[in-house]
Amino acid sequence: MNPKCRAILAVGSAAFAVALLVGCGGNGDLGERFSSPPTGTVVVLGTDTPACGVESFPLIITSANLVAQSGGVSAPLITTTTPATVDFARLTDFTNVVTTANIPPGTYTGLQLNLAGSQLVTLNTGNSPPTPQAVPVTLGSTSLLVPISPALVVASNATTGLTIDFNLLASVQFNASGQATGAVSPQFTLTASGSSSSTLGEASALYGIAGTPSPGNALTGALGSFPLTVDDGTGQIYTVYVNGNTVIEGNGVTSLSQLAANEFVEVDADVSLGGQIVARIVDVEGPTSVANQQSALLGKVVSVTRDSSGNATAFTFLIVDALPVLQGLPAGSGNTGTAGTTLTATLAGTTQYFTNWGTWNQQSFTFGRQTLGVAQNVAVFGTFSTNSPVQFAANQIFLRPQSVAGNYQVLQKVGSDGVTGGFTMNPCGGLFAGRTITALSYPQTVLNGFNGLSYLTSTRSINTVGLLSYQQKDGTASTGGSWIAPTWVVQAREIHQLPF
Repeated sequence: MNPKCRAILAVGSAAFAVALLVGCGGNGDLGERFSSPPTGTVVVLGTDTPACGVESFPLIITSANLVAQSGGVSAPLITTTTPATVDFARLTDFTNVVTTANIPPGTYTGLQLNLAGSQLVTLNTGNSPPTPQAVPVTLGSTSLLVPISPALVVASNATTGLTIDFNLLASVQFNASGQATGAVSPQFTLTASGSSSSTLGEASALYGIAGTPSPGNALTGALGSFPLTVDDGTGQIYTVYVNGNTVIEGNGVTSLSQLAANEFVEVDADVSLGGQIVARIVDVEGPTSVANQQSALLGKVVSVTRDSSGNATAFTFLIVDALPVLQGLPAGSGNTGTAGTTLTATLAGTTQYFTNWGTWNQQSFTFGRQTLGVAQNVAVFGTFSTNSPVQFAANQIFLRPQSVAGNYQVLQKVGSDGVTGGFTMNPCGGLFAGRTITALSYPQTVLNGFNGLSYLTSTRSINTVGLLSYQQKDGTASTGGSWIAPTWVVQAREIHQLPF
């Protein structure tokens, strides 16, 4: 591997993060990149348990070496010449590819991790609009030997998955006021994909700049594929496969043949047992071009200005990523590992709004000037002025998947399946200003850590992953859940009840 390469994972919350991996060219088909015997391929996936109020935490993995059950020489996943910076705060109950490596066959029971400190970003919601704050990080330990359970079994010419779950909530220390102090004692859980698994895992927050699609390929069942360059459009190139079950949506795009090169896309995908990225959803959002000053700005809405009718006329959002990074963007934006920055966007009558993610939007909620709200994750496209300070006019705004952490409050309705229904939750974070919101669940909603809505308890934290809508009219959902406006409603793809 080229020693100049550097892996970077950055995602977006809620949903959903964010860039994922910076490498140096090469085939993005994970199952074909390393096929020389006698090695096998290990696909490393990352995920996170959320910590309320932490908007970004890029943790630098300076090296990672697999430890064999039999002892002897360890096998490197990440080396000192190719360190990985993983922003786990953008992976709250989302999973994505961190890296891949060719590893000698064997059984591996541990991972030696060496880490370096960075900084985390929080929001000061006492300011109007809220402002980002960079908090220097001090690691309690920079070298950890973490057990892998079940053990990772690597076979020649085969692909195996290893998931790294960083418990951000248990790792970051908070003071009596609930503010992150910067003291971090890293807590990891490592899990190898089981022999009965149907996939190696998910790439549920993959995004980047698409290349020209190709119809047909060698992957059985695929209708075609397209290359996806992650990070700012200069990073690792992955091959994303599309089959008959893939939903392709966006601004007038409904098929692979309509996908144009240099479009910013977000992908929800499975990572197959062969290591291929097979898309469930491809959300095509907008063109990007350094020459034309076109970029996708990903962020979280922190304030909204409305007229007397409740229509948004401008909003301020915390930038967590920019693809590509353009000249004139406020300092600190992009996935550089520095503190985020806020940018105010003006809105016009011609501004377009997109919900997309139709399979997640069971209530067919609309997204527009009335329902653009604080705390939502968005992708914004627009035009920069040459004035100082920078002025930005939003042309298109896309609602993005995200996670909402907090505590269960009251069960409103539960169906006979134990899954379909609605409940009230107390979301954490100052952006919600202490107000309760409604969560809706459906037959396909994944329950993680409990067996049914009736088993939810207010004594344990929950994280709800899905689409967050802001409603200015009272309503009742088809699931039986209801809300009194103005308030937020989250449609859950997954509900995770944490063990603490």
